[in-house]
Amino acid sequence: MSEEDAEQTVSTEVKPALEGGTYEIIKQRLLKQAGELKNKVQQLDELRKSVFGSVPMALKKAERITTEHNCIPRDMIRAVGDTFIFGYNVQFGLKTSVQISDVFAIFDYKDEAFHPLSLEALKSGQFEQDFANLYKYYKETKFVKFSQIGPFLFMVFRVGKNVTDIKTFKWAIQNGELHYVDNRSDHEFVFPDQYQFEWVRTHRDLHRFGEHPHVSIEDTVFVECIGGDLTIKIEDNTDSGSGILSEEVDFKDQTLDDAEIFFAKIGQIILLKIRPFQEKEFRYFVYNNKLREVHRFDALKDACCILPEGHGVIVPNGYYLINGQIKIYENDLTEMMFERMVSSPNGEDYMYVFYNRLQGNYTILPYNIISQNVDNPIYCNGFSLFKNGELTYFRMDDEPQKHHVAQIWQTPFTLEELNSETNKDHFLYQIGNRDVVRCMAECSEILNLATRDSTYDELYIDLVKRSQDVVESYFWIDNDGLNGIVDCINQIKETSGQAIDEFNKVNRLKKEAIERLKAVETKTKEIFNEISRSEFALIDDFVSRLAELRKIRGEIISLRDVPYVDLERVNTFEETVSSKTLQLSESCVDFLLKEESLNPYRDHVAQLKGSLGNITKVTEGNELVENVSEAGNELEMLIDIVNNLKIEDSTQATRIIDQITEIFTSINQLKVAANKKIKELHGVEGKAQFAAQIRLISQSVVSFLDLCDSPEKCDEYLNKLMVQLEELEGSFADFDEFIIEIADKRTEAYEAFEARKLNLIESRNKKAVSLVSSAERILKVISNRVEGFDSINDINGYLAADLMVEKIRGIIDNLNSLGDSVKADDIQGRLKTIQQDGIRQLKDKKELFQDGENIIRFGKHKFSVNTQDLDLTILSHDGDMCLHLTGTKFFSSIKNPKFLETKDAWAQDIISENRDVYRSEYLGYQVLLWLEQSGSISIEEFLKLNDAERLKTVQDFMAPLYAESYTKGIHDQDSLKILEALTTIYKAQKLARYSPTARACALVYWNLFCPAELKSLWQAKLEAFQEKNTLFPGLQLNTLYVDEIEKLISDFTVEERIFDQSLTRESAEYLFHEVANGKGQVISKEGAELINGFNAHLKKTNKELNYEKSIKPLENYPRNKYLVIRDWASGFVRSTGNEELIQYEEELTSLLLLNHYDTRFIVNESNSKEIKNMAGSHPVIVDDCYHLDFHKFQNKLKFFADQSVPKYAKYLELKSKVIEDGRKDLRLTEFQPKVLTSFVRNKLINEVFLPVIGDNLAKQLGAAGDSKRTDLMGLLLLISPPGYGKTTLMEYIANRMGLIFMKINGPTVGHEVTSLDPSEAGNAGAREEVQKLNLALEMGDNVMIYLDDIQHCNPEFLQKFISLCDAQRKIEGVWEGRPRTYDLKGRKVAVVMAGNPYTESGEKFKIPDMLSNRADTYNLGDVVGGNANAFKASYIENAVTSNPVLQQLSNKSQKDIQTFIEIGETGSREAANFESNYSVAEINEIVSVMQKMVIVRNFLLDVNLEYIRSAAMADEFRTEPRFQLQGSYRNMNRLAEKILPILNDQEVDELVIDHYKSESQTLTTGAEANLLKFKEMFSLLSQEEEVRWNEIKKTFKRNQLLGSTDQSDPVGRVVAQLTSFQEGLGSIQTTLEQKLNPEKTKDLSIDLNPLVEQLGCIGEKLASSMANSVEGNLKKNEQQVSLELTSEINNKFELIKKEILNLKNDIRDANQEQKNTDQPILKSSEVEEKFKKLNDGLTNIKAKIEKFPNDELGKFKDEFEKQLNTKLEPITKNIDEIKNLHQEEWPKELELKGKQVEKIEQLVMEISSLVSQKPSSVPAILRALINKYDLDSKGNPEKNKSSDQVKNDSKLKEVLERFKK
Repeated sequence: MSEEDAEQTVSTEVKPALEGGTYEIIKQRLLKQAGELKNKVQQLDELRKSVFGSVPMALKKAERITTEHNCIPRDMIRAVGDTFIFGYNVQFGLKTSVQISDVFAIFDYKDEAFHPLSLEALKSGQFEQDFANLYKYYKETKFVKFSQIGPFLFMVFRVGKNVTDIKTFKWAIQNGELHYVDNRSDHEFVFPDQYQFEWVRTHRDLHRFGEHPHVSIEDTVFVECIGGDLTIKIEDNTDSGSGILSEEVDFKDQTLDDAEIFFAKIGQIILLKIRPFQEKEFRYFVYNNKLREVHRFDALKDACCILPEGHGVIVPNGYYLINGQIKIYENDLTEMMFERMVSSPNGEDYMYVFYNRLQGNYTILPYNIISQNVDNPIYCNGFSLFKNGELTYFRMDDEPQKHHVAQIWQTPFTLEELNSETNKDHFLYQIGNRDVVRCMAECSEILNLATRDSTYDELYIDLVKRSQDVVESYFWIDNDGLNGIVDCINQIKETSGQAIDEFNKVNRLKKEAIERLKAVETKTKEIFNEISRSEFALIDDFVSRLAELRKIRGEIISLRDVPYVDLERVNTFEETVSSKTLQLSESCVDFLLKEESLNPYRDHVAQLKGSLGNITKVTEGNELVENVSEAGNELEMLIDIVNNLKIEDSTQATRIIDQITEIFTSINQLKVAANKKIKELHGVEGKAQFAAQIRLISQSVVSFLDLCDSPEKCDEYLNKLMVQLEELEGSFADFDEFIIEIADKRTEAYEAFEARKLNLIESRNKKAVSLVSSAERILKVISNRVEGFDSINDINGYLAADLMVEKIRGIIDNLNSLGDSVKADDIQGRLKTIQQDGIRQLKDKKELFQDGENIIRFGKHKFSVNTQDLDLTILSHDGDMCLHLTGTKFFSSIKNPKFLETKDAWAQDIISENRDVYRSEYLGYQVLLWLEQSGSISIEEFLKLNDAERLKTVQDFMAPLYAESYTKGIHDQDSLKILEALTTIYKAQKLARYSPTARACALVYWNLFCPAELKSLWQAKLEAFQEKNTLFPGLQLNTLYVDEIEKLISDFTVEERIFDQSLTRESAEYLFHEVANGKGQVISKEGAELINGFNAHLKKTNKELNYEKSIKPLENYPRNKYLVIRDWASGFVRSTGNEELIQYEEELTSLLLLNHYDTRFIVNESNSKEIKNMAGSHPVIVDDCYHLDFHKFQNKLKFFADQSVPKYAKYLELKSKVIEDGRKDLRLTEFQPKVLTSFVRNKLINEVFLPVIGDNLAKQLGAAGDSKRTDLMGLLLLISPPGYGKTTLMEYIANRMGLIFMKINGPTVGHEVTSLDPSEAGNAGAREEVQKLNLALEMGDNVMIYLDDIQHCNPEFLQKFISLCDAQRKIEGVWEGRPRTYDLKGRKVAVVMAGNPYTESGEKFKIPDMLSNRADTYNLGDVVGGNANAFKASYIENAVTSNPVLQQLSNKSQKDIQTFIEIGETGSREAANFESNYSVAEINEIVSVMQKMVIVRNFLLDVNLEYIRSAAMADEFRTEPRFQLQGSYRNMNRLAEKILPILNDQEVDELVIDHYKSESQTLTTGAEANLLKFKEMFSLLSQEEEVRWNEIKKTFKRNQLLGSTDQSDPVGRVVAQLTSFQEGLGSIQTTLEQKLNPEKTKDLSIDLNPLVEQLGCIGEKLASSMANSVEGNLKKNEQQVSLELTSEINNKFELIKKEILNLKNDIRDANQEQKNTDQPILKSSEVEEKFKKLNDGLTNIKAKIEKFPNDELGKFKDEFEKQLNTKLEPITKNIDEIKNLHQEEWPKELELKGKQVEKIEQLVMEISSLVSQKPSSVPAILRALINKYDLDSKGNPEKNKSSDQVKNDSKLKEVLERFKK
């Protein structure tokens, strides 16, 4: 079976049980397989022991420990090696002082025996004094125990009656010795946690209420202490109070939450700790979820440990395993505390040690994970565990004794794992002992499960899982060498899987059987009840009840075939039902013998026949068929009943059957007729029903779409609709044509809902965007408003109650309701930022600004503040329209061709006015058109209004036209005057209001060029329209007609080219009205005067005939005739000299041409009018008078409205687009300085940085006032480690001064960029930064150029700024591809650079000298001058906003912050005086946090100083790895976030340490060194860490010495060997210093092993190298000499090594004997003789070395000489100091030591003099190099050397110089 199947849970309602045979088969199979597995595991164990060895736990012997005095032993411990310290208490009578020997004894454990040693290891002056003082001042002092915690040994004494009244002596175990530390480490002596888990207390959320409430624990076990008992249940059933365990409680009437209940979940085990109400002691229980059992387990009271591999838990007097095994050892030991756990190296055995602090008893419980039990618990009063695993312990004596029995046990708890040297090739050896043990342990678990006598629900599931885990976890288990152990496990797994399947099957079948039996029982009871209640007046009653009995009896009989059913109950039911059926059948026969018994059936059949004719629907037919079938079934049952009844009179039975058959015949006929009728109706109704359903679904689609107001509802209603379509499809599955239509409807509905969903999503997004846009506009208003307040209360009050702010909050709510929480959070944050910025800016105004808002003071200098916001505008510059940045010198010509096309509109300032049109004219013109086009009132109605009403009409019309810049009281008044004149002329002029030219055009076309037929048609149409208007007044103009006439006139103007085409519309309207009136053609007053004047002039000049003669030939040429007459008319009009009459030339021409002059149609009203008292100002108004010429006005305003206004609107649109595109291209928002919300203008900034920065800016920008400098120059250079707010500070200053903040990002520019030409940048990012820099130069004014992180920039790039920072103030740049020289003299331009001078990827900070000379340099990360206190306070001030408790101070005065910092530093509140109001609780909370902030600050200050010190040091001078952890403001803010008032000082320290642990992880390979250095700074290093740190520093120094020497270089290899040799000699020196110092020890021994090893290595190296180098490189005679010398030197080395070993042994033996005699055994003469012999050997070697030929072989001689000379040198330097040590105290030892030292010194000096006196011993090649470099130093270098030679020589020179040093 699969693993998934194995994990099926087994029901708890029915206890699973296998059939007897199946269960026995499975059980027997498992036992057999378990036996096989057990044998395989035993074989594996034997194999493991043969490979790895084995140490059983067994008693070896008993031995006695003898003490000097009678004493009561208390404890023992292994101290160093195999020695142990024995602790006891001696009771003296009259003795006043207690000696160390009265409490401690030291024994050496050898050969299973105890040998006493002296107490020299414990002799320390300070310890003896502390020991004496302890017994002196504490009269009840008793030694209680030893304890080893890490590398420290603690001696613990009880000084009072309480077990916690202790004093300790602390010893350090170092280098195999004990070193006394102190007696102040009582706090370090602690026991480990007594519970390896946490008790969880229950709470009210876990309560389950009901009739019997209880507390739910992990929804697994349920506990309550109500009702008089403590009950533990395993079912969450509050209806019952019973459980699997119940105990009485003392207080009967307690409630559910009165009891204290704790629990801990450990795998499948739940530990319970319960104290019922008013009881003193807790009760402890252990519940096993697998076995579903609980045990009382009070052994949990004192301590509890978790066994390995999840086996269970162990307590001081027992254990409980997950398999249910519980063991309690009967003893009287109580209050045992867990002390430690020791594990064997192979992971098989674990030893748990528990200790009683009062009596000093130990309980040792060794647990084996394979056997899963504790063998041989040990109870003792003290024990020691040695390296070889031997355990010795003793039991306390009742009376003081001298001889104490101690047992010695052999245990597997060795320090090192036992390995067999003979089986290393075995595959198990490659696997490892631990893995094999763990595998065997898991196999043992399988064995325990397989052999269990009792089963639990998931036993076989556990077997399958454990078997699977073993096979998958240990890949090697299927190895052939293990004899098929994996097969046994797989067989157990397979058998368990079969058992699980069988369990599940049986369980399922039993449940089904019980359920079916219950259902049949219920139905039977219901039938019996119905029978007892029935009267049986009709045959139907008998038939129905007999049918029910017959059916239920069949179900009962069927139950016999159900597996696991209760057959006895089934048979009982069957007999009962059979008896009831017989009884009822007999009654039925008696009833049937009556004649009227079947009348109900007859009547029912007749009724059904009658209803057949009334069927009109299929459903009615189906109901009829169903009723007929039901009647037939009843009759069939009746026949069966009669046939089964025993009727003695057969004639009676026959009569009954015949009656039934007759009725049956009628039923069959009725059924056939009904089916036929149904078939007819089905085809008709199906289509109608389907159509109705489809219509219903269509209506549902519409309705659902209306209800869908969110995307979620779209999905909901679409799913509903799909379900309806599925049901419809199922209902009409027989109609193929309907299925296609349903599919189409499904597709249609899906598409409709998807479209609706997309629309809703789009609408929601649009609404969100609209809300955000609205919020941005409102936020700008709020920001501007906040900037104008004069107090913080005003700001807070405004933001609390203003409607605009409420609007913002409403927008936030709306965005949240739309689900767009991101935008809502952003707006909320921006609103909060406005408040904080407003308060900060208000404080700056009060404290920094002077002489009004536009002057700010930094230190002693005042600066003018630019209040003009940075924005992009369009201005005319040098004849071109240019983009201009406000407040700067930036101008950029616009190249947009569409914008350039609007040049005519550039001079126009507003849309409603230009040089020719006054805005009141345009307003009047618009109102006139509105009146003319039948607005709300007509022209006639307007003229009837009084003056006030007319004015209101104009003002109402003007109100929405705010974009046209009308001023109320001026332009509305002027417009009204113009409008009154216009309407008066308009009304009086009638059709003459149309322009003369337009009228002339219309008349010429109508009379001369319009075809007669078309003319007649139009005349008829227009006259009909006029007649309609007479009867039905309405619109005076038919736009359709006018459009058609306009087209005709347009064609005329295009074809004849007499009139301008722009007149066509006006001409069409005029002609429409003129023809429709049909009276005559209107003539203006001016036209009439002109034609009369023309005729009079002809008559006066006698030119009438001439005129007639000129036009007569043209009668048939109307176009030419018109042109000729126009020439005459034009000549006459212009001869009058009145320019206003020129516009009437065309009217005069038409009058002369058409000869339609009629005085009846002359309009006598003048076309012009003078308007006085105009209020506005414009060129058309002269002396407050405006001359109105109606026609000119109309033409001018029509052109203005049709041409100028659209063009200007287009100009504004393009202008906005050009500006917006310019803003995006220039990224203006990035250049506007913004103050960070976390910025705090602290005391350091106020008193230090602002003044010094002000000094610099006074040089660069010039201060305000008369003292302003004109020689502007300089550079501000800010340096500091990262995180000190360089950028934040300068952006703040730029913001407050109104400067443009042009930040250039150094890392983006990079080292590759060296030019200010953007095109030369290597990537897009760098190119953009250089472009920004050039933009700043192009601005040329009111800008701060800020180069950030310049350590990432190329010095060549930085030197471009040299001339910009001196008095020239010039720099070369490139703008728009053209090089430019920017001269910024006298401009308001500041140059600021910032960087970290200490690091940039390990490279040095570089800045050109000439640039740094021009800079004022300030370090923001270090103490400036005497401002240490301000610098320290700045850490806390900057972090105020990061801490939730201190955040309220950010809006308070600076004085309050300083006061709180002072309290935090001093702890004194006496002088505290706050400007703001704080409650006592607030002050206490703030002070608590501030005190912790001070602690953190002090940490960071030290880290910061160390960072700067380390970073400022050159690499060649370092003695340890570089320190890269930082203590910046940034770190302070991160730590401030986590500081809470409740933390104690230790927790704050841990917080800082954890922070730097995390910080160090980013340093990758440098993480360890930096963290160790951090701990060293604050004395936090453990002993192991201190050793590791020393190793790191030592390795670092060695690497510093070696540098990057190539390993292929022979000289480099020599250096490496010398370094290694020095380490060996260094250890000798250390040993000498330690051993010759009498303060530490009297022993004198010199460890010469390192020297021996090094001499041996050098000798072998020398010999082998000489031999190898000889081959093929020397002449024959040289080869022979070299080989002989090599052999001799090698032999000499062996002799010297032997002599050194002998010398070491002699000194050691002499020291040992000297301890007993206190007299020097080794004479000086002997030492001298031995050293002389050693010296002779070395001298002999040197002589042999000198005989080497001067070739490459000589370099090995030089190696050896240099090693002896250079590396023994450190010893000689310390000889004088060693000689003078404590001469008075130790004269005897010094005689020996002095002789030894003198001989060593003599030896070293001889070696040194040998090399100096005989330069010939130096190899030729090295001598030549030295001479060469000596010549080079004198100025005579060799010539003509190749580059490779030069490079190699340089490297060799470096090595030689290192040798010389």
